[in-house]
Amino acid sequence: MATVLFIVKATIPADKDAAFNTWYNDEHCPQALQFPGMVSAHRYKALDGEDKYQYMAVYEVQDEATYRRFIASDHMKTLRAEYDAHFPMSERARFAYTQVWP
Repeated sequence: MATVLFIVKATIPADKDAAFNTWYNDEHCPQALQFPGMVSAHRYKALDGEDKYQYMAVYEVQDEATYRRFIASDHMKTLRAEYDAHFPMSERARFAYTQVWP
């Protein structure tokens, strides 16, 4: 089975940038990785391009069934609620991709 890349993009006001990165790195990603079937998590900051989002988190999930369980889970609801409580001013978008080649 192909892995799934679950991608979350976000833009945060400059005055919240340091707190956002500390919280995301030290709390949010480790909590997400506790879900069974989460393989890895990586974060990126945009250098160039036309996307309005400045940050991107890429979570590798073992397969589509696990991804669907994760999205519907109480674990995900908690992650979203904590994000919203800490950074209600951010803009974000979520995407999921499965490998099609090779």
